Amino acid sequence: MHWTVGHLDDPGANLDLALGSWGEGSTSGDRVAVSLLYRQPEESPPAVMVIDATDRTVAKSDLVSAALRRRDVVGTPLARQVFDIVDAILLQDPRFF
Repeated sequence: MHWTVGHLDDPGANLDLALGSWGEGSTSGDRVAVSLLYRQPEESPPAVMVIDATDRTVAKSDLVSAALRRRDVVGTPLARQVFDIVDAILLQDPRFF
């Protein structure tokens, strides 16, 4: 997660996820990167949207084999998993309240 304290309204916070297998014997080939933008505008509910991970530093990480574009996530079963993970993070991290 990357943001500047006090500036979750604009430009927001970037969240990069490395999804896939992490167990013994797994490699970066078992994981992909998905990136999101989180904004918390004043007087509006927070908003989260998938963005292209190809434009983020995580795209060059040794932890993943590929960085997904927005179109590779939105409208797929992976999107539900991604938003479930983000919901869990937001509900448990007091910095978002």
